[in-house]
Amino acid sequence: MIRLFLLFTLLLATLAFLLALATSPAPEIERPATLGLADLERGRLLVESLDIKHLREGEERRLRFAQRDIELALNWLLGSLGRGGADVVIDADSLQIRASMRLYKLPRYLNLALAFQPQGDVLAPSNLRLGKVPLPARLTGKLIGALLALSPAAEQYQVARDLLRRATLQAGHLELTLVWHGAALRKAAQAAGWNPAGMDGAALEPYRERLAAASGGDYAALLGEAFALARERSRKGDPVAENRNALTALAEAAVGGRLFTSPGDRKYRRKKGVRLGGRDDFAQHFGLSAFIAVTGGEGVADLAGLYKEIRDTRDGSGFSFNDLAADKAGSRLGELATRSPDTARRAQEKLAGTHDERLFFPVVKDLPEFMNASQFERRFGGIGQPAYIEQVKEIEARIARLPLYRE
Repeated sequence: MIRLFLLFTLLLATLAFLLALATSPAPEIERPATLGLADLERGRLLVESLDIKHLREGEERRLRFAQRDIELALNWLLGSLGRGGADVVIDADSLQIRASMRLYKLPRYLNLALAFQPQGDVLAPSNLRLGKVPLPARLTGKLIGALLALSPAAEQYQVARDLLRRATLQAGHLELTLVWHGAALRKAAQAAGWNPAGMDGAALEPYRERLAAASGGDYAALLGEAFALARERSRKGDPVAENRNALTALAEAAVGGRLFTSPGDRKYRRKKGVRLGGRDDFAQHFGLSAFIAVTGGEGVADLAGLYKEIRDTRDGSGFSFNDLAADKAGSRLGELATRSPDTARRAQEKLAGTHDERLFFPVVKDLPEFMNASQFERRFGGIGQPAYIEQVKEIEARIARLPLYRE
């Protein structure tokens, strides 16, 4: 018995020692992901190059990722898991990743360095360092492969391997040749419970039904209905989750279609002619920005709205500060309604049953709109210039003065 106790004590001490060597109280890299307009454009081009709608089973596609693309994706992922960051270096012979990630609910960080090198048509892990613990090169690939094969993501890992036909490195770039296996990919995603919007389709149905049954297309009245239901359901549930469901259903009503679907969803009952500030485009801008804010953060929602307006100066209706104001107002509501249980309940109390858009939507009719690129440059000098910044500050001040945001 004493020997067993000593052996157990020795094992715990060894694990504690290894944990101390492999982790540290501070991250080696702390680099929050910051998206710019160029990043959104780059993402759009990557998605369009894949052309998923027209892909046939077994067809090949090539995707070319810049070093910054991979670095930004890793930082975004690590940021969603907690503090930390990553940097990536790609040359013709190796892809090197250094990353720091916080261990779940522990005040310690795992700092790792991982390198991949070409091996046949793909890349294979060649070196791994966990904190101060280096792993021999000959064991790195075997260990990572074994861990992935034994993990809950084993099926998804195998599908990803099957999709990858070839991986090649060039200075600053990674090129992947993928073979499309759509059925296997969808099956693996369902098995993993993958839900890009982070939503429960069944939990959304009561909100969809409430909005479909509501008379008229006034967005303010629909919002009052949705938040009345959220307040009611929050008595036995999570107010943040309920507000997220409410704003998702409102966004669907504004655009007239589902933002995502789940197996077993009922047939969608389209809500026509939803208007805010007298216009359907304001309802769409506001509703979609609120939805993006509750799934991706207020900063992403603001940036997406700005990106859309920049594109409109080139090939759309022109840059509109009133559309931008609707975007910012929607993202501000999404942030407040899901920041914490306290702010979520406060939003419910103020919005439940409302029919008054002046509670949450600023006056925008006097703001400049329909400016093409040259008109926008002539009047405001471009994004980030003093006249532009002043106009944005005025919009943000109007939103801040709304009754919803006053204590």
